[in-house]
Amino acid sequence: MSTQPIPDFVRGYNYAKRQCGRLADIISAAELRELAIVLAETTGKNAELARGIAAYFVELAGEEK
Repeated sequence: MSTQPIPDFVRGYNYAKRQCGRLADIISAAELRELAIVLAETTGKNAELARGIAAYFVELAGEEK
């Protein structure tokens, strides 16, 4: 049985979910969205990884009360 490589977007999203889950306790939803914008604008070799992290930050900002 062969395994397929995990796309960089998914790797970035999963990494952020594991490592940055408590970030919403520290910074505001607006700051999370600002970070997401900066990450989403990343170009080059790590762009998809950064977009995955950005997607999680947007999700996290939406959950903040």
